[in-house]
Amino acid sequence: MYHTVIIDDDQLARRGLRRILEQNFPEIQILGEADSVASGIKLIDQVDPDLVFLDIEMPDGTGFRLLEQLSEVDFKVVFTTSYSDYAITAFKYSAFDYIVKPVLIENVRLTINRINEIPVLREKQRVEVLKTNLKPGNDDSATIALPEINGFTIVKVKDIIRCEGERNYSRIFFVDGRSVLISRTLLEFDNMLVSHGFFRIHRSHLISLRNVNRYLKTDGGVVEMIDKIQLPVSPKFKEELLNRLLYNRI
Repeated sequence: MYHTVIIDDDQLARRGLRRILEQNFPEIQILGEADSVASGIKLIDQVDPDLVFLDIEMPDGTGFRLLEQLSEVDFKVVFTTSYSDYAITAFKYSAFDYIVKPVLIENVRLTINRINEIPVLREKQRVEVLKTNLKPGNDDSATIALPEINGFTIVKVKDIIRCEGERNYSRIFFVDGRSVLISRTLLEFDNMLVSHGFFRIHRSHLISLRNVNRYLKTDGGVVEMIDKIQLPVSPKFKEELLNRLLYNRI
């Protein structure tokens, strides 16, 4: 059972989400609603929820500001948002779950299924990751939250050399020689990192173009990364890769 609150300045949005939750998810018990940062903080202090559905933009501030003002964040957060695809990528970077407005039952169901896997750890640090990645033109400062058994590790995107798919997992390789195995598919990382100079050269390999050392014509095409690892280039990606490398379209 999740003791839940909904914080959103839009009364119709709150009413629609409440109806979906009450009619379809018996494991959700709604303890109250709030329509601002101030009233949201007061409600959270009063009922001590396990789960908060939190709007981003409200009249007296943002959902980020609400979380920052709490002395402790010991509940799971699901953002409700009308943001664009670019901003949604930022949510994925920070490992927060989200529901896009208008709220649909299918999206709520996916979220409810996922929240059991979200540990309540380092929420405020993840807010900072999210705020950073909502700002355009920040490739050098962009960060990503990588899930691990006991929480999340925050890393800089520029420190990632490449990602290698291993079925439903991906192994991430860093400039300092480390590697970690993450329970996300390579396609998920492709969707997140493509706007930060990453390119899929093979169905098993996603690389950072800034970390390519050289391109070799042998064996149909091979890239050598800065860690000296050589990776095959799939024929269907070869032409675009060469254009990106030769004309600095990173």
